[in-house]
Amino acid sequence: MKYAEELNATTLGQLAEGDLDAIWVRGFHSPERCRAVLPRVVAACERSHYTLTADFQSIGTSIGEAAESAAGERRYLDTAAETRDLIRDVIFAGRLSPLDELRLRLDELWPDGATVARHEGRPMLPGIIRRWPAGGHANPHIDQRAIPLLADQHLQRRIGTNVYLEVPPGGSGGHVDFWGRWTDEDEYDSRRRADYGLDRGALGEPHWSCEPTQGDLLMFDAARVHSVRRVDRGARATAACFVGVRAPGQPLVLFA
Repeated sequence: MKYAEELNATTLGQLAEGDLDAIWVRGFHSPERCRAVLPRVVAACERSHYTLTADFQSIGTSIGEAAESAAGERRYLDTAAETRDLIRDVIFAGRLSPLDELRLRLDELWPDGATVARHEGRPMLPGIIRRWPAGGHANPHIDQRAIPLLADQHLQRRIGTNVYLEVPPGGSGGHVDFWGRWTDEDEYDSRRRADYGLDRGALGEPHWSCEPTQGDLLMFDAARVHSVRRVDRGARATAACFVGVRAPGQPLVLFA
């Protein structure tokens, strides 16, 4: 894995072109501000109901749920504004969320700017919050581009993006493990587990493991197989989105 420790125009371009696997910025968001929002994060996550797995909590309807059915897609579009406002106005209490801060940064760094993705004129969800309490994990998986809701975006690359609001105590899990890229999405579908993702045991040892700290930003090529290691103690919470890379001359698009 080749990664950079700074987000700038050069590293962003390299990640978008596939010349870099990840960008890991320590302390992107103030740990003090992360800690301040955690009670509201926990309360909102405890009220949430993620339909794809019980392995973690997710606020609102995600792009992954939208990909599962026409009903999920309608629910995603119908609830995007409500979820956006909950995150901005309630959880972050009117202050810039780390993902709003990131979008402003990307808009300045990318030659053609960055904006929230839209589907048939309707804004998509620009960011989401997920929480892994003790015992939570995520199976190895890729985040696919070939789903109906993303077809009109004409994505060339999908960049997974997380800002870490809470992390488990050191050595207690929650690491992000990475394996190789998987570019044939049809073959990936044929090997998926019945629930989601791939069998960790069939992949061998990860190529790279990242253990972020509170406030860190991690951006990575979402076609690279990745997972969240089981949380043994404490909890892991992230503000998350995807950054979509389109053809040259097009702005980056954010969605979650």
